[in-house]
Amino acid sequence: MSNDNSNRIKDFKEVVKRLLDEVSGCSKEVEVEIDKLSGMKGELSGIVNELERIKAILEGKKRQELSDEELDEIEDTVEVLKEELEAKKRKTGKILKGKGEAEKYLTDLKYLKAEFENYKRRTEKDKREFADYLIEGFIMELLPIKDNLEVAIAHAKENEHSEGLVKGVEMTFKQFKELLERKGLAEIKAEGEPFDPFRHEVVSKEVNENYHENTVIEVIRKGYAFREKIIRPARVKIAVKEK
Repeated sequence: MSNDNSNRIKDFKEVVKRLLDEVSGCSKEVEVEIDKLSGMKGELSGIVNELERIKAILEGKKRQELSDEELDEIEDTVEVLKEELEAKKRKTGKILKGKGEAEKYLTDLKYLKAEFENYKRRTEKDKREFADYLIEGFIMELLPIKDNLEVAIAHAKENEHSEGLVKGVEMTFKQFKELLERKGLAEIKAEGEPFDPFRHEVVSKEVNENYHENTVIEVIRKGYAFREKIIRPARVKIAVKEK
């Protein structure tokens, strides 16, 4: 991973931590404000009850039955209730505004978290692809060695006095082959297969009536795929029909 990527990840982590701290603090404030709203509801209920009482008085008596003192008292009470209601409305507005800001923080954090997760996935994908690229280049350099070992084994088998050498080379070759396969190398199927321009490279053609046309009848050089990606097509001879 490049230094730039490391620095970006570090910056993202710091931003996420800061936002988490801010949201945590904001959430605590919201809880406090919710408690305040619960208390506010009780206070507003008190105002409602007082207004209902005054309403009942006004509706239960005729206007001329109320004395000036009673009307003055009602007027004073209504003015006090109006002031209290305005104060409660302002306080409620501030509480609700704080709650809205907290919800905005949470939304922003969710968005940033999603962006960070996407960035992490892209970074991990880039790392895997770069690692595969390095391994692929290494395997490409090893393939000629593998080819030579196969040729050595084939030649040694033709010599009657090389049985021990053949076994030793075969054992080495087996270990070498298994190592490459564990790393993701797979031999491309060729002989007897229909010609595939993506997996095979034609180096010669032969008239052969025993095979369907464009069928691989001989592998000149094996081909390989690394984790399903063709890194070296198989060089092959294919059958053609006599014209």
